[in-house]
Amino acid sequence: MKLKNNLILIIICFPLCLPIIIFASETIYTSLLKQSAIENGFMKSEDINMPFNKIKADIGEKLFEDTILSFNSNTSCSSCHVDKFSSTDGLPVAFGVGSEGEGSERVKKDGKIVPRNALPLWGRGGKDFNTFFWDGKVTLDKDGNISSQFLDSPPSNDPLIVAVHLPFVAIREMIEDNHEISELYKNENINSAFKIYDQLINKINNESSYGVELAKIYDISTDEVSFFHVADSIANFIRSKFAIKKTPFENFVFDDLKLNEEQIRGGLTFYGKGKCSSCHSGKYFSDLNFHSLPMLQLGFGENGFGDDYGRFNMTDNYNDLYKFRTPPLYNVVKTGPYSHSGNYYDLKEVIRAHYDPLKNFDSSKYTEEERIGFFKRIKYSSIKPSELNYLDEKELEDLVEFLKLLSFD
Repeated sequence: MKLKNNLILIIICFPLCLPIIIFASETIYTSLLKQSAIENGFMKSEDINMPFNKIKADIGEKLFEDTILSFNSNTSCSSCHVDKFSSTDGLPVAFGVGSEGEGSERVKKDGKIVPRNALPLWGRGGKDFNTFFWDGKVTLDKDGNISSQFLDSPPSNDPLIVAVHLPFVAIREMIEDNHEISELYKNENINSAFKIYDQLINKINNESSYGVELAKIYDISTDEVSFFHVADSIANFIRSKFAIKKTPFENFVFDDLKLNEEQIRGGLTFYGKGKCSSCHSGKYFSDLNFHSLPMLQLGFGENGFGDDYGRFNMTDNYNDLYKFRTPPLYNVVKTGPYSHSGNYYDLKEVIRAHYDPLKNFDSSKYTEEERIGFFKRIKYSSIKPSELNYLDEKELEDLVEFLKLLSFD
């Protein structure tokens, strides 16, 4: 009531008090944006990150960048997680074994396509980051139970360490699918993965000094070094290098940084009319849950034939068809292309696709199969048309200006 009366008073003296009205409005909008951010789980970066062991992180960095951990090829973690592209690869979908160079250079050779967009690493391993990969191959539930392809025998109770294990046994990503792989390892038995891990440990013991270094760091004998120690050291490196840092938005919410009109309008749209925070909430601007959006599929997809069933591949639950984990938004303006298949290069356009998926859909450009696939994704969309609000060009542009505030690298 007090605020209402003050506004009435200001309006009554409008001719003489225009500067006061503008100042009061800015104060109200600024306070509202700060309050909305905190209520939706926004936190200081120093309260998000997890501690790490620097000595382990140092050798983890070497392993992250070394191709020695590619079982039968020349790929490293850093092949697809590149500083130049803010820990992604700058491509719609990743190119794994057989590729060389960075960015578009990787498509020039006979590299194998990994049919999903390479995810950035910012915040992975931070507090409560418990869902990994587009389809949640690794998840930690509220009771502390880890779900993964390791079933009842995860190699760690730390979901980041479990997640680090997986790319090294992924065919096309870090393993060349040759005759040996087909004959000895390509099956549905998890023991095949452990056999590859043992082979990788033999490789680093025989072809490098990593085994001796890991034994010293973990205070064990070289015979006791296992792939867990490799994964743990890489996890420490990820927690070190890709920790969340202070952003302009943090300086605004918790300090005295002033925002311009576009940034404030964009923030209020994000938390208000646009309903972005209904999914992009919490300390990572993601609910770390799974949702289906009617995004066009680029490429042959995880399931082949131009399709990707998303979370369904992990759960076999038809309610999970075409669902993917909500992407965190730190450094989002630097980590395109966007969506699970990387078919949106422009941040404004991928935002638009959330609200108006038919805006840029030209049915004449797609095969019958592609069109049917798109219509199915519309059918299974988690967003009800009645819940959508129309955003005009200016509102979309303001949202992009707001999202720029989440950058730090």
